[in-house]
Amino acid sequence: MDFVRTALTALLTIVALFAITKLIGYRQLAQLSTFDYINGITIGSIGAELSVAEGKEFWEWLIALIVFGVVTWLLSVASDRSVKIRRVVSGRAIVLLDNGKIYDKNFKRAHMDIHEFQMECRKSGYFDLSQVQTAVLESNGSISILPVSRTRPATPEDLALAVSQETMCANVIMDGKIMDKNLQNLGYDVTWLKKQLKRKGESTVSDIFLATCTDDGVLTVFPRADKEHRDILE
Repeated sequence: MDFVRTALTALLTIVALFAITKLIGYRQLAQLSTFDYINGITIGSIGAELSVAEGKEFWEWLIALIVFGVVTWLLSVASDRSVKIRRVVSGRAIVLLDNGKIYDKNFKRAHMDIHEFQMECRKSGYFDLSQVQTAVLESNGSISILPVSRTRPATPEDLALAVSQETMCANVIMDGKIMDKNLQNLGYDVTWLKKQLKRKGESTVSDIFLATCTDDGVLTVFPRADKEHRDILE
């Protein structure tokens, strides 16, 4: 009976966490602010305790889980409607570097040292800080960088070139299986796909790990590799 009770409480916990996640919204996953991060950990911890709770204790944990979820949702709604509340809950963006000047006080406010800042710049592709015009620490902890104009890559607009707008690719083959619905949404069928594969020298669908296709019918094929790739980065 203990096993059955534990299984049922765990199932109820999953349902409750799923409902709370839907209530809070996808921002909890995509743009974790400090407040969202702490609440996510807390709600997860309460859910873990709830899954093994018994009797009266079970309902106490469930109430705590619901309260945390509802309060987080209410603050999220309030933040969307009020700039002042948003600044309190999510915080403000902090300028760390601008026009060749590093703002030491802002680094202290952000609890970040120069070595961590340089690491984040390198992760964004900037190994030389002289190539950075402005660096801003966003409220979710990421650093946004505006490069110096003379060092940024040239764009078609800079070169006065007219280019067609690119669109997202759809997966038409995944792990050796044809994604019929995606293919239909693009306006193509299996016959067309197999003809395109034959042109590229790929006759067996099961040998293809991934194939993508654009709206204008450009097919890109990634066949399976028979051998393990040798690591040269160690």
